[in-house]
Amino acid sequence: MSEKLTESITHKCTDEEKRKLEAIARSRKMSLSELVRFVCIEEISEVEALLNCLQTEFDLTRDTVDTCIDVTPEFALELVSNPEPHFSQAQKKLSCYDQLSIFVPSTKSQ
Repeated sequence: MSEKLTESITHKCTDEEKRKLEAIARSRKMSLSELVRFVCIEEISEVEALLNCLQTEFDLTRDTVDTCIDVTPEFALELVSNPEPHFSQAQKKLSCYDQLSIFVPSTKSQ
């Protein structure tokens, strides 16, 4: 760890957590700052390894530049002018006149 350390981070913890971390640091012959930095470096390495694994597996990228994707004919979508109706379509609601004609006899038929 011969890098020049220029950045500082402050985090909140309970007194008990601080005492436990200080004891762990003393047992490893490190300062509290060195212990926390060591743990952070381990976490960063673990996440980077996971990202690298996913990047190769799923061809992920950290580059956010827009990319042009050519659609090959086998993956092209075809537009259909009259698609098949779905069976789950809602039923047409009766108009007020139709609903009223159920209870009141219509005079049109006479």
